Amino acid sequence: MEQNTRMHYRWVMIMISFLMVMISLGFGNSTKGLFPDEIAEALGVDRYLVSIGESCRYIATAVTNLFFSLLVTKLGPKRLVCLGFLSLIGAMLLYSVAEHLLLIYLAGTLLGIGFSWTTTTMVGYVVGIWCSENKGTVMGFILASSGLGGAIGIRLVGNLIDPDVTGSYRTAYRFIALIFAVTLVLICIFFRSAPKDGGSAAPSGKHSKRRGKDWVGIPFSAAVRKAYFWGILLCIFFSGLILQGTNGIAAMHFKDVGIDYGAVKSLLSFGALILAGAKFLTGFLYDRWGVRITSGICTFFAIVATFLLAFVKGDAIGFWLAVCYVIAVQLALPLETVMLPIYAADLFGRHSYSKILGLFVSVNVFGYALGAPLMNLCYDLSGSYAPVLILVGCVMSVTLILLQLVISAAHREEQRQLPDEI
Repeated sequence: MEQNTRMHYRWVMIMISFLMVMISLGFGNSTKGLFPDEIAEALGVDRYLVSIGESCRYIATAVTNLFFSLLVTKLGPKRLVCLGFLSLIGAMLLYSVAEHLLLIYLAGTLLGIGFSWTTTTMVGYVVGIWCSENKGTVMGFILASSGLGGAIGIRLVGNLIDPDVTGSYRTAYRFIALIFAVTLVLICIFFRSAPKDGGSAAPSGKHSKRRGKDWVGIPFSAAVRKAYFWGILLCIFFSGLILQGTNGIAAMHFKDVGIDYGAVKSLLSFGALILAGAKFLTGFLYDRWGVRITSGICTFFAIVATFLLAFVKGDAIGFWLAVCYVIAVQLALPLETVMLPIYAADLFGRHSYSKILGLFVSVNVFGYALGAPLMNLCYDLSGSYAPVLILVGCVMSVTLILLQLVISAAHREEQRQLPDEI
């Protein structure tokens, strides 16, 4: 009876996690591009000064994730999620009243902290506790909700900002804060930190050390002594840097080469829905084919997307290259989300899962923070994004090779060193 209750409530936890990601990322992240010019105009400052708030967000997310394991152990996932939404609400309210850049930067910091406790890292932890099978598919399904939330959020928030309907970005931020508050209430009611029988996240001596859903894994102190641990960190860092960097400058590159941005705008919006499908597909493929093939597919599309963007021109062929880029990059972006919990669980097991996952997300976000500035610096030096795009496409190709070597080393070493049972 208790086992049946747990199985039924697992679906409640999956759906509340789906809602958590849909609202936090869909309304808090996907809509971010609608605000900078409005804020800059209202405060009478340059846009690049406003964009520093985004850097504050990434730094806050990276630093906070380093302490995820400690915090989730001390406070529990439910309290941490609630604190995350309180931080998101505080960020939106600060944005709505800010008359000085320092408040914008503080709001960006709160936003980064909130995302640390309500998105990828938390989803990986919750799925590890509540789901013993098809974890990749479940994570893909939950994280795919950000695309649905983005499609809804952009439309609703965009209408509130639209000056033709007497809109205001301050009103839009307050509306998002209200949406976050309602979601927080639902989380307080329905979210459970763990099943009554303890769940599957904690290591247990009764389970096999062999790879799979019940693999205990290795301690963090042992993991950091493995060469493949540092190899996967490099792969994660460069994936974050290159994907966020190229995605962040894509629209400007289209405009620079003479493509009618209005013709691409609808496709860019539809990209959020393509991304939702890509996240779910990535989790599904992992459960069927494993980490090697799944990560290889995502990284291959990252390489393709980068080179496509480099060769986009203002003619008809260039436009269709832009269309192909938008599709390919969505198939690559799960490297930044779905694949991070998969790497942590598949390569290192459950023993230090939350600590390693928090570190992986931090390294990924540090890549985010450097990507767009480096791309724009290269543009300022050369007058074009094309050379740096070709360069990072080559780096991504090397990353694909390194990633496959890392996976081989991890699987080979564990098969050689670990006994069948403990």
